[in-house]
Amino acid sequence: MRRILVCPLIAVLLLASFVTIVGAEGAEDEQETYKQLLQTIDSSIVSLRQGGSASGGLSRAQTLYNNLVENENFDDRPELIEIDNRIKTQALDNDDWRESAREADIRNLRSDISLMANKLGIGLSTIYGHALFVILGIGVFISLLITLITRRVVNWERMRQIKAEVSEFQKELRDARSKRDTKRMYKLQQDQKRILSLQGQMMKENFKPMIFYIVPYLIFWFILSGIYSGWVVAWLPFRLDLYFFGTWVSCGFLSWYLLTYFGFSQIWRKLLIRE
Repeated sequence: MRRILVCPLIAVLLLASFVTIVGAEGAEDEQETYKQLLQTIDSSIVSLRQGGSASGGLSRAQTLYNNLVENENFDDRPELIEIDNRIKTQALDNDDWRESAREADIRNLRSDISLMANKLGIGLSTIYGHALFVILGIGVFISLLITLITRRVVNWERMRQIKAEVSEFQKELRDARSKRDTKRMYKLQQDQKRILSLQGQMMKENFKPMIFYIVPYLIFWFILSGIYSGWVVAWLPFRLDLYFFGTWVSCGFLSWYLLTYFGFSQIWRKLLIRE
């Protein structure tokens, strides 16, 4: 039992250490400015797709871009002068452009900024540059780890017995109600307390694995949430208007992780547990 507790702790902490170390590659000032610049450009696209204005974000992007290239000399590099002109004169320094820019225009701007950064030897850390696949891999790994713990800790034979009993009870109760069989309904209701107790046991079994992974899981979640705060991981190909959450146009760390985690969790449970 102790091994079950230690293994997920070690695995999650090692994964957290890996992500933190790789993220440290982008700790230099230029790389951090570049990351913030791309993040600001993406937030402008999000605002535009949600029906708002991109102007405020683009104004901040103008400041960040100027900070990025302020120490660079383009005099003997015509190619960089041309890219810089597209970014500044035709876009960020143009008030009319910032006010009327469409999504395609901003994406072209983002491509030019990425091209400029590449020419200057400024890059993103792997965890940002390939965030979609990094978080996908983390979701697959964590879902597999938790499924293996669940398979080991839960008494699945007993769980199947309880599910069968509860299912049979509910089936008989529905049948008795549909036929208005009062005597049968009364007899089933007398057995309801035992059924509720069985459901309580089933719930207890379902929560048991959390004892072994909840603490390292929360630590890891806290680290990743800080690293990817405000970063757009994936774009939706459409606008999705949600009643409580507003307009959903992109996936950050939380939404993309939950999609991958729960999606693969169901696959692992079907393959490894066969509920």
